[in-house]
Amino acid sequence: MAPLNDADLLKNFQKNRVHGSVKDTLLIGLYAPLGCVLTIIRICMLFHIYVISFAFPSSTSIGRCVMRVMLTLCGLVVKVKDEVNRRDTCSVVVCNYISPVDRLMFSLIQPNIMANEWGLPPFLSMLLGLKDLTEEGSRMSFLQNAKSLCQHTSVPLFTRPEGVPTSGKHGLLKFSSWQFSISDSVQPVVIQAERPMPISLTTLNSSGFSDLIYCLFTPYSLFTVRYLPVVTKEEGESAEVFAERVRGTMAKSLGLIASPFSRHDRNELVKRMGHKTELSRSQPVRDDAPSPSSSANRSPVSSNEGQPLSPRLEAMVQHCKQVTPQVPLHVLRALIAKSEDVEHTLGSIFEGNIQFDPEEVSPKSALPSTPVRHVPVNALSSSPPSSQIYKGKVFNKQSDQRHLSLSERKKEMLTQARARYIQLHGLSITVEQIEKQQF
Repeated sequence: MAPLNDADLLKNFQKNRVHGSVKDTLLIGLYAPLGCVLTIIRICMLFHIYVISFAFPSSTSIGRCVMRVMLTLCGLVVKVKDEVNRRDTCSVVVCNYISPVDRLMFSLIQPNIMANEWGLPPFLSMLLGLKDLTEEGSRMSFLQNAKSLCQHTSVPLFTRPEGVPTSGKHGLLKFSSWQFSISDSVQPVVIQAERPMPISLTTLNSSGFSDLIYCLFTPYSLFTVRYLPVVTKEEGESAEVFAERVRGTMAKSLGLIASPFSRHDRNELVKRMGHKTELSRSQPVRDDAPSPSSSANRSPVSSNEGQPLSPRLEAMVQHCKQVTPQVPLHVLRALIAKSEDVEHTLGSIFEGNIQFDPEEVSPKSALPSTPVRHVPVNALSSSPPSSQIYKGKVFNKQSDQRHLSLSERKKEMLTQARARYIQLHGLSITVEQIEKQQF
């Protein structure tokens, strides 16, 4: 099997908003003035729909009927298939992710609730009909609250385990497993969309707001919601295996593949593509630029040397340098340029995934001058500076724990440096005496 690369991952997404021929692009250009007028009118209608939703909640059949008519005027049309497979007793609904209005379309057919996974403020949560299930960001409390909610409410929990929107035309991304750990049975639902114009529902790096604007811009978007038979967890089956089995069923019904990629792969791809775009804009092409063959022979760390970083990334590098003073700056710059994330960079270093030649950290305080005498070697560290790597056993998620781990490593490095200095100069003083004199 050939190794997977970015090209395989990109097949799951639309890179451009307009994906038709030149003729289609010209027709969209001619339609643009009318589309802009429709967008403005429909935005005003959305405010009216929001007000009407208080008088006619979508949890009632009358409210769903009114909302369906209003959203149809906004160009959002929905139809349902295979409703015979619908089971109102099922507490978890699992749906594929193709647009930011998937849940809105499903709400026109069946009342539901959705978890506030993004930490939105209460006003937006109420506006979007989200339920806050977290307590101080604890994943365990989130799962417990979600399980309790499923047991005590009559409406299902709507989930999209892919985590990020895809084109819906190639494959389903790997599912997260928490949706399959809170209930023994789930209701799979697949959603597909059609438009009269070759305008994508989403793109690789588009925002939910821009996707919504294009929904209002196009003449209409037809969403088809199709119920699949309820899937029940087998005895002894883990949440991960259960999720993979449901994903295979949904992919088969859509005629797609079960993609080997996850939302984390997509996020990393967006970071890499954004960094390449930033570098291409900031660096003009020079005649003396190295050839591709010469640059390909360079190591991953040295490939970023000489490339200027933005002030924001340079600040991240300096922050990492304060935490890991033994790591060379050029290594930190290369890691930050790739990940653009301080915690990810520090985690890679502390877990020992990065190879580098440690820099010797000199003690910050001067040592007192005393008569030269021999100190036993067994009282000192025998490891040379270049072979010692000071790192925590694990990368703590809590900031206070990371600070404690940093303090311990700094103290250990300072003690080792003082011990080597005493051994080198044959001083008749111990490290403990130096520390007492310092304080």
